[in-house]
Amino acid sequence: MRARLSGAEEPGLQIPLDPLRRLEQRVACNSRTLCMDATLTKLRVWPTWQKLKRIVVSAAHEDFATGARAEEFCQTLAKCLDRNCEIAKELWPVTELRTPKLRAIAAGEAAAADLVIISVHHAEALPAEVKSWMDLWLKHKGRRTTVLAALFDPLYLGSSSSMQAYLQGVAGKEHLEFLVRSEEKPED
Repeated sequence: MRARLSGAEEPGLQIPLDPLRRLEQRVACNSRTLCMDATLTKLRVWPTWQKLKRIVVSAAHEDFATGARAEEFCQTLAKCLDRNCEIAKELWPVTELRTPKLRAIAAGEAAAADLVIISVHHAEALPAEVKSWMDLWLKHKGRRTTVLAALFDPLYLGSSSSMQAYLQGVAGKEHLEFLVRSEEKPED
C-alpha cells in the first residue's frame, strides 16, 4: 500500500506500506511495541488520539471491496492505539447517500467524527452523492479537528489523481488533515 499524508507540517509525504514493510514497522509507543502504519503517527492529531478512549469514524464506500478497505484501515488504526481505545465506526454505502434523509444522518455522524474515510474505486470524479454528503457534513463540522482519509484502488488499475486533488483541496480549505492510501500491485 502507499500512504500519503498532507498537512501543514509535511505536505505530500509518501511512504510505501506493502505488507512486508508493514510487518517490519514496529515502533515503541507508550512502552508498548506495535505493528504500526507509520503515516498515522505523522498526523498532527496522533498525540491526542493516543490519549482518547474512543475514536469516532465515519466512512463512505462504493461496494463490498471498498467497504472492506475502510474496515481494514480501521483495524490498522485500532492496532496502533491503546487497546482500551474503542473505534466507533459507521460505514455508509454510496447508494444509501442518494436518499436525502439517510445522507443527512450520515452527514451528522461525519460532523461528529474524528476520522472521515472515503473509500472509492478509480474514476474521474467522486460520485455526486459523496460530494453532496461532504458538503453537508462540512457545514456542520464546526471547529472539530478531523482527519480526511482517501482510500483508493491499486495504482496499476488507474489513476485517482483528480479525486485526490479534489479531496486535498477540500481538506486544505476546511483545515482538515489529509491522508491518502492506494494499494500496491501484488508481487508475482
